[in-house]
Order: sequence, then C-alpha cells, then structure tokens
Amino acid sequence: MPKEVPMGDPSVAPGLLDSRRAGLLVIDIQTKLFPFIDNHSQVLRRTKQLIEIAGHLELPIMVTEQYTRGLGPTLPELIEIHTRFAEFDPLEKRAFSCFGDAPFCEEFDQRGIDTLAIAGIETHICVMQTALDALERGLTVFLVAEATGSRLLSHKIEALDRLHEAGAIIGSAEMFAFEMMRTSNHPKFKQVQRVIM
Repeated sequence: MPKEVPMGDPSVAPGLLDSRRAGLLVIDIQTKLFPFIDNHSQVLRRTKQLIEIAGHLELPIMVTEQYTRGLGPTLPELIEIHTRFAEFDPLEKRAFSCFGDAPFCEEFDQRGIDTLAIAGIETHICVMQTALDALERGLTVFLVAEATGSRLLSHKIEALDRLHEAGAIIGSAEMFAFEMMRTSNHPKFKQVQRVIM
C-alpha cells in the first residue's frame, strides 16, 4: 500500500523518495570476498559516494558484516569515510537477510527508517533477501544498483530483475542524492555536489 501524502505538502511528491525518514544500509562489503566481485572498483566508488552523501545529509547509516571470521572486516576505505560522520559500529550477522538477525532488527527499529537505500554484496544473496524482507515490512526500498555486486554479473542482473518486480526502486547514487535534496537551495547542496560530480 503506498504511503499517504498530505495534500498541499510541497516537500513530498508522489513517487519521489521521502528524505525525512530515509537511511542507508551497507551490506557486507568485506575484505576477503570483495576482490572477487564483478566490477568491484565501481561498487567501491559508488558506495564511498553514498556514505559521504548520507553523512553530509545527516541520514542514519547502518553497516553489516557477514561472519567476519570467514569474510573479514569491512573495507578500510569505507570505515575511514564512515568515521568522518559517525562512530563505525558494524552489526555482525549470520542470516543472509539483515532482517533475519534480531540485533539488526532492534537497531533498525530504533532508527525510524521508512525509506531504505541499500548498497552491498552479494546482490543475489544478502542484498536481495534483505531488500525483499524490507519490502515485506512496508518500507520503500531504493536499491543503488551501481553500489551492489555479485561474483557473476548474471547473478546481479537476475536479482535486480526480481527486486524490481517485487516493488523495489532501482536507481543510482546520483539519483538518490538529488531526490534527498530536491533543490539546489538545500543547505548541504554544495558538499553533496562535490561528492558526486
């Protein structure tokens, strides 16, 4: 069921993302698996941009790690950017869907997020299962396709097709940034513009 938009409210137009309760989730971009991800350099570049965008816009940022003993920690480049804006405190999980782990659900529910931007790996496993669970919870899901990846490109494409059919919005980091701001009069416009241009 679509969200009810108050009549006469110029800050929220039907179909556009609602920045007032938006957040970013970065899923399992960890040192041991990441080198095997198709086009991983672009995934890293776009994820770094997303974290900076969310940081400048003061959106909540959540990071997960899947079985760190086997897959290692989050990439140090992402940790470095994250810590410019907030303490880095990743949530370790074992379930493929983030919503399959109770500690994640408890933390997520405290954030008050209704519009969830998602980046991470692998698109066809943890990202897809998390996004499908988020949709089931009634969230607006914005999947940043260029900031997700799988070892095989075909697996990523299959997952994106399935998520689009399920109701997720498939878009880019730049699309997310400009929808969050809506206007060049936004107080953080110049900072965000420098990140994406």
